[in-house]
Amino acid sequence: MDHNVWRKSRVVGLWIAILAAAIATAPALASTRATSGFKIGPGVQLQTVRLSSGPEEIRVLTVRPGTAAAPDIAPATQQYPMWSLTSTMSANAGAIAGINGDFGTGKGQPAHLLMIDGELWTTGQSAGTAVAWSGDGLRAYIGRPDMRIRASNATGGLFDIAEWNTGNPIGTHINAYTSRGGSVTPPPGKDAPQSSDPKWCAARLEPVHPVTWSGGKRTSLVRAYSVVAQPEPCPRTRLAVGSTSGAVVVASKYRSTDPNKVQALSVGDTVKISWTLVGWRGVTDVMGASQMLVDRGVNVAPDYTAGADYILNNNPRTSVGITKGCGDADTATVCKMIWITVDGRQTSTNWSKGVRLPFLANEHLRAGAWMAVNLDGGGSTTMWLKNKNANYCQSSPTVGGCLVQRPSSSAGERATRTALVILPTADGGTPLALR
Repeated sequence: MDHNVWRKSRVVGLWIAILAAAIATAPALASTRATSGFKIGPGVQLQTVRLSSGPEEIRVLTVRPGTAAAPDIAPATQQYPMWSLTSTMSANAGAIAGINGDFGTGKGQPAHLLMIDGELWTTGQSAGTAVAWSGDGLRAYIGRPDMRIRASNATGGLFDIAEWNTGNPIGTHINAYTSRGGSVTPPPGKDAPQSSDPKWCAARLEPVHPVTWSGGKRTSLVRAYSVVAQPEPCPRTRLAVGSTSGAVVVASKYRSTDPNKVQALSVGDTVKISWTLVGWRGVTDVMGASQMLVDRGVNVAPDYTAGADYILNNNPRTSVGITKGCGDADTATVCKMIWITVDGRQTSTNWSKGVRLPFLANEHLRAGAWMAVNLDGGGSTTMWLKNKNANYCQSSPTVGGCLVQRPSSSAGERATRTALVILPTADGGTPLALR
């Protein structure tokens, strides 16, 4: 080979190697973050965020309860099964904004604990986290709720109630049922039982007083009932809840070898039932949730692991957080709720990829959250606003208002069980005595 040619090729090769090394070690281009802010109502702000990496479309709704705005829960229907669109639930509630709520089952039940305006709807099909707040919205909590339900009379405690509107009681447990369970979780028993079917001891209780707080500290909700039906001996047939508003059926499985506390009730007895969320004072509304995202200012979101793509990989997200002022004893600190949605599964249109849970937690920390939890996501992720604005509206549902994000399904919104909504005034559904 000619010596000059060899030297030239060696120099070119050296430069190629240097360039390749520079490219390999150069930092990736920084992601751009474009934000816009909008006032939605007194104490309610929307921030739209566009990240070039991903890309990602993020919506942050910040609510300051007590400044006319009030958080509330809008159910799809008044009993199970429950299915409706977030936009429909929000509009029907008279809200100015709404996002989809908790996960649910294929039978149309909320998956976790649910209480609305002081009425317990269900203890949930599984344990989980929750966001909860007081009747005036000025106090809020996030974490793993410790719900305790107790039946008592004038002389003391009678029995604990294990579950509320979930399914048949197991072992020696006593469960409770109301009309909210509908056709999905009725009291145990059958209309036309066979001799091989189990027997159930049950009693129907009808309210004699409204729900009230058990004391000045507002640690427990309590209601007095009268026993109006208690079939003897314990039958295989179902004891209906009946049509009286607020009626409750308590039931347990009959065991010939065990004394049955429901069987010990008699028609005419007065029974009080109390609901206590340990450590969460004054709570009237509870929305169940799933993974913790932020715990006392620390990102605790579970990271991605193979085999759990449907929940842990990049997906559309809905979540809720609260600031430190929502639960501390310092009255000078402000309570704010932070509702975040992230679109996903739309990279083909260069709209939004979706995120993993640690990323979502960091968005809450950026927005000032002290605690935060993950709600239902995927095709359920929805954020609706009553007032239209071309700068943030993406589509317009038939009920009015607009979606400020784009659902991942080409069919549009997916029906869910509940919606978290913001009312323009105080929550009229919460009894005055509980606010």
